[in-house]
Amino acid sequence: MEVLKVIDNPDLVRLKDSKAILNTNLGELNKYKEEREQRLKLKHVAESYDKLQSDVEEIKSLLHKLLGSIDR
Repeated sequence: MEVLKVIDNPDLVRLKDSKAILNTNLGELNKYKEEREQRLKLKHVAESYDKLQSDVEEIKSLLHKLLGSIDR
């Protein structure tokens, strides 16, 4: 696999066969992966919070129904 340096950007190379441009800066790749992982964790926490909030609302509704049937 032969690569050619991209002019004006030392972190990029072009594959001679496919003409694809690749970033060779592993520090930036690792930073991107960490940020992506954090976004996924935050999304999971938000989804868990929404589910918990929905469950609490359902419990409150059931308690109101139960208390309403006792009062009658």
